[in-house]
Amino acid sequence: IEERLRLMSFEIIIPIFLSSAATTSQRASAGISSAEISFDGSLGSQASQISKQQYYLQQAMELCNFVSVQCPDSFLVDEFKGATLRQMKQPILAFESYNLAMIKAKQQYAKLNSDDNTNKNDWLSALSNLLKTSILVAAAGREFGMLSSDEQLNLLREAEDHSLPILKVSDTFDEYVWRSFQDQALDLYNNMGIVEKKQGSLHEAVMYFRKALEIKSNDGHALVQLASIDRNDGKDDILSNVNELDPEYVSALFDGYSSRFESELVDVLHYRGHILVYDALKSALQKLEKSTSSIQQVVDLGCGTGLLGELIANDMPSAIVSGVDLSRRMVDISRQRRSRNGDDVYASVAVSDAAEYLSTRNERSVDCILASDVFIYVGDIEKILGESARVLVKDGLVGFTVESFDFHREDKDSRGLKLLSCGRFGHSKKYIHDIAASKGF
Repeated sequence: IEERLRLMSFEIIIPIFLSSAATTSQRASAGISSAEISFDGSLGSQASQISKQQYYLQQAMELCNFVSVQCPDSFLVDEFKGATLRQMKQPILAFESYNLAMIKAKQQYAKLNSDDNTNKNDWLSALSNLLKTSILVAAAGREFGMLSSDEQLNLLREAEDHSLPILKVSDTFDEYVWRSFQDQALDLYNNMGIVEKKQGSLHEAVMYFRKALEIKSNDGHALVQLASIDRNDGKDDILSNVNELDPEYVSALFDGYSSRFESELVDVLHYRGHILVYDALKSALQKLEKSTSSIQQVVDLGCGTGLLGELIANDMPSAIVSGVDLSRRMVDISRQRRSRNGDDVYASVAVSDAAEYLSTRNERSVDCILASDVFIYVGDIEKILGESARVLVKDGLVGFTVESFDFHREDKDSRGLKLLSCGRFGHSKKYIHDIAASKGF
């Protein structure tokens, strides 16, 4: 009991250290430091952000080492130790920790599997842990170049062999335990698909991604991977009906991308989506013969790190800008963003789905709703435009970007909306106009 309580406490505390380290790394990468407070109480800098990251990682490592002495047989400690070492840029040690976690998880599973008196939910939890650690080792081996494709697949197939008999007997297990197992099985098939795709075995890759969709029909990762594979065999029955991506997938995608979002997108790729939307807003105001001061309440959908919000805050200082994004890490960064005057860019930033957030706003309470490269991850925008029409004041404005998609006869069932091979949704001009008109725009 004492060991279980210690591990439960460890499982709560260690992610806080790792999340804090990741957040400070993201802020340092984004150059957000003007309002940060360092440990000695002085104004922070990018250097202090880096030192904070090192502090959190050091605390995480010390905690791992302490608990590993108290609980030497626990795979969980080695799993989080691997995650810590990965953030510390020590790939070899991280891989070794993940591998040790997998060995311990296999031992635990074998022990419970050989005992006829084992509680079935404890047994399934142990199997889930075996799957999880096998996936971690295969993914780390792929990322760090330490395992060949065949070695990765052998690990994952071994884990699959244990799982196949279980996938059709869900009614015999606790619901929470069963869902956890399904999540790992889903991740397993997606990883197997990725390995096969990387080595050019597209038929096998498609098979595994389809197996993932049998577990979760709207899994964003599997759908995006299927869309990226050009097969030309007419088997598009799944993709032809895709109107949205799993919000959890989108959130995880941008959580992982947040630390390098601006450095890669703006500095390297010269991203201009936020500029396009803002220029369109100013152009619309000119056509309506309105001044920028007429815009008092702005909602920035999918605000990301705050690129668009900063443009508004700098040029329309009287406007109250509210942001919303699915990614908590993006939100953490945008909440720290400052205008050129040193004021907060956003009055508030919520972690939420765009349509759900708009549904919480009062009728006729917003002057302008903007979305820079957001609808390409939303898909069907009918609900968002419907809520926008409700909350906008008379002559209110909606401005957004889309990825153009000119559908042809073979795409007639797509309604002008399609998940493209790049993993983003394409929208035809007709689709946009039809939906907008149906909502009163």
